[in-house]
Amino acid sequence: MKFLVMVQERMKSISRTWIRFPFVFILLCSIAVFASISMETGIDHSREIFSLILGVFLSMVMSVGFEKRSNPLMWLAGSQLVAAGLAAAYYFFVLTGSVDNVAVGLRILILCFALLFVFLWVPCLRWKTDFNALFMSLFKAFFTALFFMAIIWGGISLVLSAVNLLLFRLPDNLFGHVAAWIWIFFAPMLLLSLIPIFGGTQEDTEKQEHLARIPAFFKALLSYVLIPLTGLYTLVLLAYLAKTLAGGDQGNLLLPLILAYCIVVITLYILVSGIDNKISVLFRMTGPKLMLVIALYQVINLISRIPDEGIVYGRYFVILFGIFSVAAGVLMSFLPLRKNFVLAIVLTGFALVSVTPPVDAFTVSTRSQTGILENVLTSNNMLKNGSIVPNMNVSEKDQGKVTTAMQYLYEVKETDKVPGVPANFDLYSDFQNTFGFSMYYQTTAAEPVQTTSYYYSIDSSRPIELGSYQYLIIVSTGKYDSNAAETTAATVTAQGETYNVVIAAKDGALDLQLQDAQGSILATAPLSGVIDGMTSNGNPGSNEMVSPDKMTFDVSGQKASMRIVFQYASSNEDGSRKTYDANMYLLIRFE
Repeated sequence: MKFLVMVQERMKSISRTWIRFPFVFILLCSIAVFASISMETGIDHSREIFSLILGVFLSMVMSVGFEKRSNPLMWLAGSQLVAAGLAAAYYFFVLTGSVDNVAVGLRILILCFALLFVFLWVPCLRWKTDFNALFMSLFKAFFTALFFMAIIWGGISLVLSAVNLLLFRLPDNLFGHVAAWIWIFFAPMLLLSLIPIFGGTQEDTEKQEHLARIPAFFKALLSYVLIPLTGLYTLVLLAYLAKTLAGGDQGNLLLPLILAYCIVVITLYILVSGIDNKISVLFRMTGPKLMLVIALYQVINLISRIPDEGIVYGRYFVILFGIFSVAAGVLMSFLPLRKNFVLAIVLTGFALVSVTPPVDAFTVSTRSQTGILENVLTSNNMLKNGSIVPNMNVSEKDQGKVTTAMQYLYEVKETDKVPGVPANFDLYSDFQNTFGFSMYYQTTAAEPVQTTSYYYSIDSSRPIELGSYQYLIIVSTGKYDSNAAETTAATVTAQGETYNVVIAAKDGALDLQLQDAQGSILATAPLSGVIDGMTSNGNPGSNEMVSPDKMTFDVSGQKASMRIVFQYASSNEDGSRKTYDANMYLLIRFE
């Protein structure tokens, strides 16, 4: 009976949430619809989904900022129109090109995090809400929603799996649709239902205090497990800092460690703000100061590398968060606990700076890497009249700089910022022709390792002969090691039977196998041998456009035949290790 009452109360709370956040309800439903459409049609709706996600966070902030005012319907309608207008403006004026870019996703992610922190500190300024209590409420709400939705999703998935195995076959995309609606629509609505109403009735105030209460188990976990572990982690980092200061820099090992450490310390500091036992008080006294020292070391270390290595967006974010951690360490050392909302305001400012041109991470990093690249090209007389003159006699150090810069610019799709780089530049097929040398990879081994690479690409302007084959599959090997485990690369269903295309390693060789459902091999192609055989036509590091007939190989088996047409194929031998990378059309005919 008690469980039923709890479920009833939760459903009532969710229904109130739909009234409190009506536009969020509509936007989440729209995102789930677009996700389902993408799964069914294969059409990419990332542009629409990104804009709607931004709209969700804008709507949440507007709803909290303008609720409980006189004429609530007018304020609700007006604030939601502003949120919708901002999201639409982002869709039409910012997301104008391709969204297949890491910068687009990171900008949306950071903007959403900034809006989430605005969502946290607005009630503190408007209703004098305790930030620490509100943070605890959101922390508990997140894990509560995660726990319940994981159980619901797991239960539904088990039921559907049983139906699929025991009764009748369900559509392949059904599991994806269920996951999309549970995690995109229902989970956020459940999370919002656990957020207290600010400036409401006495009942709302009591509920707010209940949601912010720290459970005894969680209080013990924070005080006697997480704080001591964080203390030990701090000692390890301090010992490592002493080691690097005494023996020189040991590499970038501290980069992720310090980033995670600062996040943990700040989060833990806020969570234990309402706990007054000795260990929590000691942590609040010493934790911020130690974090300040460690974060300051990391910032200085990274800034000192900028003249030689430049800035990439990852390093930009780490430096910026390191500066915030230093500022947070100072604030936490001197501000009273009730003023912790200042941390959220400061972090919001840092987040907005990181995505606002011309000082955002991507503009600064692109300018930095382009500058390094131009300096190297100029010093080697490779830039003349706005064109790049290939030069094979470039030092290994400069080759490494060019390779690193071009890899980064290619990743963020900014190679057009480099003078002389051809339009539609492809890093893997155009690099050597553009600069005169193959991509250079430095090794940290004591002795240099001789690397031999081959790369061949099909001439796509010529036709491919299909013959009498029945099925066409696109297979990508990835960079398979000759010691890798057997991997299923694709499946095909023919005449009611399922067959697997398997890439298998045996005795240092890589084979492409067609297997039936029982694992019996119907046809085998010696994939590594075929790729190695192609290298006899060129020199190490060559990037040749090859006619389709030289990229096509037929294999016959007892019950099936295969024709492999490589789109591209490459091999890389680095000491005793050899890897293969290929993308191919696989044509199959069953006898």
